Amino acid sequence: MWKFKPFAAKEQAGLEGRTIDVGSTRISVQNLVAEGGFSSVYLARDAASPSKQYALKHMICQDGESLDLAAKEISVLKRLRGHPNVVELVSHAVLDMGQKKEVMLLMEFCEKSLVSVLENRGAGYFQEKQVLLIFRDVCNAVFAMHSQSPPVAHRDLKVENVLLGSDGAWKLCDFGSTSTNHKCFDRPEEMGIEEDNIRKYTTPAYRAPEMWDLYRKDVISEKVDIWALGCLLYRICYFKLAFDGESKLQILNGSYRIPDLPKYSDALTSLLKDMLESSPDARPDITQARALLDWCGSVLMIFYHQSSRSIYLKDPILHQVLMCILILQTHMMKESKREAL
Repeated sequence: MWKFKPFAAKEQAGLEGRTIDVGSTRISVQNLVAEGGFSSVYLARDAASPSKQYALKHMICQDGESLDLAAKEISVLKRLRGHPNVVELVSHAVLDMGQKKEVMLLMEFCEKSLVSVLENRGAGYFQEKQVLLIFRDVCNAVFAMHSQSPPVAHRDLKVENVLLGSDGAWKLCDFGSTSTNHKCFDRPEEMGIEEDNIRKYTTPAYRAPEMWDLYRKDVISEKVDIWALGCLLYRICYFKLAFDGESKLQILNGSYRIPDLPKYSDALTSLLKDMLESSPDARPDITQARALLDWCGSVLMIFYHQSSRSIYLKDPILHQVLMCILILQTHMMKESKREAL
């Protein structure tokens, strides 16, 4: 888990105050802003243009496993480079320090995270339009990952890994847990290795049921991200977790409650429930989820009051008709998916 430091804090740290080259970019390292595991993140400035800010992720790799994680993150960031909803990798460097290696990732700087925005809002829940805007950005990033061949599963989607860019777009970060190893684990030794990976590189509150119990013989695939997206959507809507991550049985049974307030459309809560289906086969894929989300959002933008930005329709009968259409669309997509299996 990343531990974010107060942005203005001046705390002495390993690279603070140094001027270093990361690839072809020379930077001046400022203060530490976050740390977690074997890595730290610093605010950095371009040595030639001090007004240009970066985030410098510094990873100290003591073994092959941590070096593989760093290499995996670099690979995914390079493949997704240029996507508006993925944190931009500017340059990187790997330093051989003898018994250890130090990896530097120079990335665009995003001052705010989604978790900090949620925590600072108090009880000021998002309007549905705001929920859709945030969630669509995250889904766009996941769509880019799942569209790779083979699909790349993020495996650690959570509000802490969603950042707000200077361009106003929400961006996905932290790709060290990604996987393209989509399979059903049958042999005990394989299951033991996978259980260890799941324990170390995923977050319990966002962990899909099939990852909690490999003996269910479900395929561990990119569908784990769909479950995590459901958990993330719940957190955005209700400012709390759908599952606390401590009760394995609660997650295996998909036991959670939709709060009475704030009230969102039936279409949005239906999408949330579809993503939190216990069986991965019953969940929509990211193409279906994003299509429904985009279609829902475009219709809402047409009919909702634009001046007040209130999330209600002028005509209550029209509102009910629209909700019925959205729910029907959801069920049609689910039936289409079942027929394809």
